[in-house]
Amino acid sequence: MPKKEDIAKFKQIIDKLPEKERKLLYKHLHDMPEAKREVFISDYIKKYYSEKKKPAPQKNAAQSILLGLFAALFIVGVLYFIYLLNKDRIDNRFNEMLGMPPAESIDTSSDPEGIMGPEPRKFPTDTPTPVPATPTPSPVPLADDHPDLSGLVIVIDPGHQQVPDTELEESIPGSTAEKEKASSGATGINSGAKEYEITLQYSIVLKEYLEGCGAEVILTRTENDVNISNIERAEIATESDADFFIRIHADSAPDSDIRGVKVYVPSTGKYSKSAGSDGEDLADIVAEAIGSDSLGSVQSNMYTGLNHADSIRSYQLVIGYLSNSEDDALINQEETAYKTAVAISEFLDSKN
Repeated sequence: MPKKEDIAKFKQIIDKLPEKERKLLYKHLHDMPEAKREVFISDYIKKYYSEKKKPAPQKNAAQSILLGLFAALFIVGVLYFIYLLNKDRIDNRFNEMLGMPPAESIDTSSDPEGIMGPEPRKFPTDTPTPVPATPTPSPVPLADDHPDLSGLVIVIDPGHQQVPDTELEESIPGSTAEKEKASSGATGINSGAKEYEITLQYSIVLKEYLEGCGAEVILTRTENDVNISNIERAEIATESDADFFIRIHADSAPDSDIRGVKVYVPSTGKYSKSAGSDGEDLADIVAEAIGSDSLGSVQSNMYTGLNHADSIRSYQLVIGYLSNSEDDALINQEETAYKTAVAISEFLDSKN
């Protein structure tokens, strides 16, 4: 992994580049194997500063133009070839170091800011068909073999909110990385359902079910029209001395074939050694319960809400991808929220 000082210098250099050149460089780095990135960044920095110190060679104008055109065409050709060979390879660790969203949620074709935009991306259809809201039975019924979670304090964060807050906040504690405080999330490709509404519905069902199992449960929000930053959501969990912090999400991806259950966990903090395997267990148990595929877990520092709550066991559960027709339909089935709640209760019991 590149050193922090190298990353800082590298960001300063690329911020000075023209937009098109910067995007090409980002694409090149995205597709490059992780093992080669540290060397590439280090060499790039050395080359940049050494060239600044060298006196400009005396060349005539025509020769300079020809050499520049040749170099530009060569670089573009190499980058495009690398892109074609590696376009399906995603490396989220590099994204997080530069404060970028995960590569699977980037839509550079429709985003004027390209690779540096907020996450997750939205992929609504031109004429979405709204799904009528179906009331969830209250109280939520308990399974006969439900676990006893008495004594546990659990904070649930329904991801996103109705109105985005584009003001920036510290993404990684102690670093200069910043991200938007809150976004509105994704939109169902067929249903037109909003992620911020779905996550609240799932969280309410989960809260009632876990309370039925004896746990003390706190929601970071109970309405859609709120303004609560990701740091503030994490602080609710840490200040409540929670045993578990569960963030509910339903993401989008530029590839509509991507579907399944995925869990993100912090790469730092007290539980970093076990977080990866625990996150994979959560993804597996939820996927099996709702009849989906498990995409396992990703240990990352790209999510502000996880970074600021790494002192407790924190999990960002992606129930599915609203950009996939199959997942969109599955997520919007009421029974899926209940099955997810039952699965999460079993996971918490196994980790208690």
